[in-house]
Amino acid sequence: MTLDPVLRRMLDHSQAVGGPLLQDMAVDDARSAMRAMFRSNGYPIRHEVDVVHIPASDCRGTFDIHFYRPDGEGRPQPAIVYFHGGGFVLGDAEAYDAHSRALAYLTQAVVIFIGYRLAPEHPFPAAVEDAADAMEWLAEHAETLGLDPARLVLMGESAGGNLAVNAALHAHRTNCLSLRGLTLIYPVTDMRPFIGEDPIYPSVATYAKGMNLDADEMRWFCETYLKAPDEGALPENTLFSQPDLYLLPPTRIYNAECDPLRDMGLAFATRLIEAGVDAQAECLPGMLHSFMCHGGISSRALRHFFCIVEDISASLA
Repeated sequence: MTLDPVLRRMLDHSQAVGGPLLQDMAVDDARSAMRAMFRSNGYPIRHEVDVVHIPASDCRGTFDIHFYRPDGEGRPQPAIVYFHGGGFVLGDAEAYDAHSRALAYLTQAVVIFIGYRLAPEHPFPAAVEDAADAMEWLAEHAETLGLDPARLVLMGESAGGNLAVNAALHAHRTNCLSLRGLTLIYPVTDMRPFIGEDPIYPSVATYAKGMNLDADEMRWFCETYLKAPDEGALPENTLFSQPDLYLLPPTRIYNAECDPLRDMGLAFATRLIEAGVDAQAECLPGMLHSFMCHGGISSRALRHFFCIVEDISASLA
C-alpha cells in the first residue's frame, strides 16, 4: 500500500515550498511551526465543549491540565487522560485544541490534556515524572472533578505514547488508579535506534526521510530530551525493558504504515502479549506519522481518527 495521495501531495508541497526542517529551527520556532500545521491540517470542526484550564500552581507545580468536558455535568463521567506528541520537545494544548474537543464531543467523555514539561528546558526524566504525578493528582481529585474512577482510559500519541505507558505502570504499581484501557498511537517505545544502538527496525530505514517524521528529526528529539545518550536505553525510554509490563491494562496500538516508528510499535505489541497483556496492534494503510492531526486534509486520516474514537468509546462503556 502506498501513502495516501492527499498526504503525498501535502509532503510534496512542503518540500517544494522549502524552508528549514524542524530540527534546524530554534525550539520556539519549531513549536510554533508544529502548532500552525496542526491547527491548519487537523480535525476540521471546532466542537463546543466546556474547557477549563488548571494551572501548574494548582496541580503539583510542574504540569498543567486542560479539561474538555462534554454535556453531562452533574454525574460522574468517564475520562480520557491524554498525553500529546511532539518528541518531548514540541506540542501544547493550543496545538491539539480541535483534536481534544473532538475526542470529548465524540466519546462524551472528559478529555484530560496533560501539559507535561518539555525539553530542553526540562530534560528527561521531567516528562515521565509529570506523567506519574498526574496519575496521583487525578486519583486525589477524581471525585471533586466529577470523574468516574472506574471508567478511565489513558491515550498517548508518539512521545505521549511513551508517557502513557509510564503513567499506566505507575498507576498500577501504586494502585492509585484502575484503568480500563491504554490507547497508543504511533508510540515511541524504543529510543535505541536514535542514540546509535541496535536494534535497527526495518521501518526506521525504509521511512528514514521524506515521510513527515524523519530519522534525523527523531535523533534531534532524543538529543534534546536526554541529558546523555545512554539514557535512551533506560526502561522509561526503551519500554521493552520495563520489568512489569504485565501490569498494563488492555492495550490497543495503532501504527501508521509509512512511519519510521511502525515496526517498534508492532514489536511492542508482541512484547506485551508475551507478558500476558490483552494487547492488539493495527497497522493503518497509507498513513504517516501524526495522521491523527491531518484529518482536515485527508478523509482517510479522518476515518481512522473516527475508528480509534469508536474503540475508545467501547472501552469506556
